[in-house]
Amino acid sequence: MKIGILVDSSTGFVEKEHNTKVLKVMPLHLIVNDKDDYYDTPEIVKEKNLIKILGEGNKTTTSQASPGELMNKYDEMLKEFDHIIHMTIPSNLSGMHQTALMTANDDDYKGKVTVIENFLAANCAQLLALKFAEMVEEGIEDPKAFQEESDKWTKGSFTSIIPSDLQKMSKGGRANSLLITMLKMMKTKVAIQWLEKPKKLGMGRTYAAVLDKMVSAIKKEIKGAFKLLFVSLPEANKTHMDSIRNYLSTNGVKFTEAKIPNVYPWHAGIDTIGLIAIQEDLLPKK
Repeated sequence: MKIGILVDSSTGFVEKEHNTKVLKVMPLHLIVNDKDDYYDTPEIVKEKNLIKILGEGNKTTTSQASPGELMNKYDEMLKEFDHIIHMTIPSNLSGMHQTALMTANDDDYKGKVTVIENFLAANCAQLLALKFAEMVEEGIEDPKAFQEESDKWTKGSFTSIIPSDLQKMSKGGRANSLLITMLKMMKTKVAIQWLEKPKKLGMGRTYAAVLDKMVSAIKKEIKGAFKLLFVSLPEANKTHMDSIRNYLSTNGVKFTEAKIPNVYPWHAGIDTIGLIAIQEDLLPKK
């Protein structure tokens, strides 16, 4: 059985940057000022200067792919593959997961599409997708094996963010707006761990204060050796990003940098950053 892997642009996966033919991407929608709707692809983001638009303080929201778009993608992939493993953006961020479940249960796709249950976000989900591709290359065909691997990553990974624009997050309905308005007035930074029910790790007036709490939580929860990613936009404030790099380096925290997927700063501000840790024994080999 020939298996294809489908993820969406919330993973940050870019097909042309990786040497795999089994991983495909469904772009989500980036919306500006409730009227201009763009696909979240590298080409369109660059052509339309969307990160510049984000930095200018415009209202930015997102939308899932429509059922019709998803059906077209399934039809396209089923011409090439016998079965699709679909890992969507988590259901606590979007209705995309529920749309995928409903579509996969349609008579045209029943038994041909497996939708993975997960609450993994951003670059963590991207690395899991690459692990899925590796499993396909190794000849693994049982759809249950991919769900089991996702469950391992839930236990062996840690995703946390510091939103840069709490007011933007509150307008997006992702936090209590009164609380966030108060925190914004206090110029407080908040560290959030992304789980099925996201939780606050800590607050502080400086990056160092909240990074202390993030790094301590990672070391407590991840057993054994892990890979740590510091993720941000290339266009983020250089002074702020350098202060985070300096904190990590000064405290002996080894890390690798990567670009944060667009949908996260689109909801939480251009200077939003993430710290993502994954057990080394879970990671894809290449």
